[in-house]
Amino acid sequence: MTARTRGVPVADIERRRDALLVLDIDEVVLQFIGPFQTLLRENGIELHFDSYKLTGNARSQATGAALASAELDGLMQRLYAEQASRQPPAEGVQAALSALDPDVDIVFLTAMDPDYHDERRATLDRAGLAYPMIATERSKGGVVAELARRWDGPIVFIDDLPPNLETVRRSVPHAHLVHLMAHHGFRPHLPALPKGAHAARDWTDAEQIVRAILADAPKRRDAAATTTGRPG
Repeated sequence: MTARTRGVPVADIERRRDALLVLDIDEVVLQFIGPFQTLLRENGIELHFDSYKLTGNARSQATGAALASAELDGLMQRLYAEQASRQPPAEGVQAALSALDPDVDIVFLTAMDPDYHDERRATLDRAGLAYPMIATERSKGGVVAELARRWDGPIVFIDDLPPNLETVRRSVPHAHLVHLMAHHGFRPHLPALPKGAHAARDWTDAEQIVRAILADAPKRRDAAATTTGRPG
């Protein structure tokens, strides 16, 4: 079955800068764990943080039994359907992206069910986050690789899931990887990050990391030109 994608085609995204910042949305741009925790409680379910996964950690408050995968998925779909009223922006994201916008192009890349593209687009727009968005079932590494072919400067990818960071590392080895998770509940069980990935505590920290990457890019370009004998 063909992976579904909705949003702006990569070829149609306006390139204004040399540098590109690609952002996951859930737990990076919009809060996810906190709102999902609230939705679960409304349905008599408690979310525990005993391991780095949702499955098995969502349990009935009455019996302690783990929620079946199908029921968990159904509640997640409900969260996406109601995201406009349930998922606020991550703390500090609007200010950070507004400050970075003059220096880097910004694209949202979400693995959310593409059927909820319109709800998410409206949610982001109301929050003043009107950057291009791609909602896809494809590997994020493949999408970032397509984007990287259009931008000549540094590529920065931010996600809350280490496997997604690893997928991008394999597809775009020169990409700079940043881990960011708005909710801290699962952090004690965080899997190892890919080698060289940065860990951001919050958006204040993430903005500083991105700025350092952008500032270092001309130095790397000059060093490469010196090594090859070509002008930068």
